[in-house]
Amino acid sequence: MPRLQWSRATSATLLALVAALSLSACSDDDDNTPDSGVKVDAGTDAGSDAGTNTDAGSDAGSVDTGIAWDGGSAGTFSCEGKTQATLNFAPGQEEALQDQVNTLAECTTIQLAAGTYTFDNAITIRQNGITLAGAGKGTKGEGTGGASSTVLVFTNAAANSNGLDVVGNRFEVRDLAVWNAKKDAIRVESSVDVVMRRVRTEWAEADKESNGKYGLYPVKSKYVLIEDCEAYNAADAGIYVGQTEYAVVRNNVAKQNVAGIEIENTKYAYVLGNTAQDNTTGLVVFDLPGNPIKGTDIRVKNNTITGNNRNNFASVAASSSTVSQVPAGTGTFMLASRRVELTGNTWGNNNTVDVAVLSGLAIEDDVTLWEAGGFNFASADVYIHHNTFQGGSGDSVDNGNLSPQLRPLGAALAALYAYGETQGTLGVEHLVWDGLDPYGHDRALVNPINICFANNTLPSGTTTAIVDLDLQAAATLATQGNLPGAWGRTRHYAATKAEFACSGFSPALTIGDFIQ
Repeated sequence: MPRLQWSRATSATLLALVAALSLSACSDDDDNTPDSGVKVDAGTDAGSDAGTNTDAGSDAGSVDTGIAWDGGSAGTFSCEGKTQATLNFAPGQEEALQDQVNTLAECTTIQLAAGTYTFDNAITIRQNGITLAGAGKGTKGEGTGGASSTVLVFTNAAANSNGLDVVGNRFEVRDLAVWNAKKDAIRVESSVDVVMRRVRTEWAEADKESNGKYGLYPVKSKYVLIEDCEAYNAADAGIYVGQTEYAVVRNNVAKQNVAGIEIENTKYAYVLGNTAQDNTTGLVVFDLPGNPIKGTDIRVKNNTITGNNRNNFASVAASSSTVSQVPAGTGTFMLASRRVELTGNTWGNNNTVDVAVLSGLAIEDDVTLWEAGGFNFASADVYIHHNTFQGGSGDSVDNGNLSPQLRPLGAALAALYAYGETQGTLGVEHLVWDGLDPYGHDRALVNPINICFANNTLPSGTTTAIVDLDLQAAATLATQGNLPGAWGRTRHYAATKAEFACSGFSPALTIGDFIQ
């Protein structure tokens, strides 16, 4: 039996639709100053801080080369033929470790024995060719290292400090856990050839807005691999890739975060085989205004994105990020995104919606603010095929905890479908499109931005699978008190609707074709 909880909603609640069209947006990467005090901006200071220009010098058109690189050296820096050293540390030698990282020679491996390491500040690395390796990442909830795990504890570290704070090409971190970082657990910025493998980031307490914002956080970088990692309890995103070119995110687990996995303003990413469960929102792909990289060419394959119904605990005061506005129960949303393919994934039991395609104008309607990314506010070319929708989704928007002020789009959606219930529509469809793109388009067109929804497995008895909200018109009618008119602007389609039963976009994505 559907758990619809909106029977008391009125047309006044639908005023939130107007707010949803003018939410203020702020880059989730709003602090460019690492804790070392060194100002880092992508493509400029990274050269002097890291010792090498971050430009990999490769053919930007050779997408598969970057993705198939698989954690090897794809950039211009290499340790081949250079002196390489290994430094060994054990618990109790934290001060010596901190002293050594300040004077590291390039191509150094820092080997950490099993056990617990306690730090009062970030481990700051500003050198190329560094590997930080432990004895194992341990298991969820393990805040102390064991016989076969290495746990770096930052519970009593300085306020606003990261756990690992890195600028350096050909950096790898593996087989360890970062516990209770004050800010980001592992932040790598303006770097080329970044590998995060078998790492766990975690905060001890769930649902705390004072937890650090990000678990794994590579940003403004190139050639990034994140695999076999775990991320828990981040107050923004457990696993994040932002303003980056060429990334593989595979076989990771993200749970109990506000956002499980985020791909933001990124070109050429392959998101494969991950589990995103029990987050506010499972997996998101979006661009934000003001960032110079226009995200494109993202393949999302064979991921499990189910049961993402955790109440949103992002701090509104500390971060006006897009994620703080997401209603609980959101499986996946794409915003200001293009050339995105979703295949082989499983969605289900996401209380608000399984998949949403939104315009950047839904969070920032001033088109001029999108100029830095080439006016990249519009979503287009989204291919959703051969996925499984288990059901149990779309029947309790934002878990019924509606807030027009904090999460206006969720409140608007709930109010709209409260009226829809009276018209026989008992839940939000599996695919929601806000209907805003392209800007000023002819509303007679059913699918002008080429959203393809084909060959998906749907629950038995599904009648409509796709909805066009026509959000702008619905908002106008709602402000006039015309709730039936607002609902009447929405259009609901079966999965077999011809205009959506298309076969993708051209040229097709080749990202990840060499990775099985």
